[in-house]
Amino acid sequence: MHGREMRDQRAWPVRYKVTIRPVAGHPREFHVVTWLGPEKAVMMATHTDGRGYGTSGGIYDVEAQELGPADRGADGLVAIKGELHDRMEF
Repeated sequence: MHGREMRDQRAWPVRYKVTIRPVAGHPREFHVVTWLGPEKAVMMATHTDGRGYGTSGGIYDVEAQELGPADRGADGLVAIKGELHDRMEF
């Protein structure tokens, strides 16, 4: 069992802008849609970024900004427009 509980699932998925600031170079931004909060958004963005910790170009800081609820399509389902998402959530 993990040392802390996962955050409760939201009633509707949320969009986040995750900014990854590397040790050297320019910040990188990712847009993420998830039901599971900013921690999940950060995990997905850092995994996708592929430039991890422990290297000279590694991650210095990460910030997740909530952008509001995910869009809803004409069919009433979540509309994902190129944002990162976990296919196991949708």
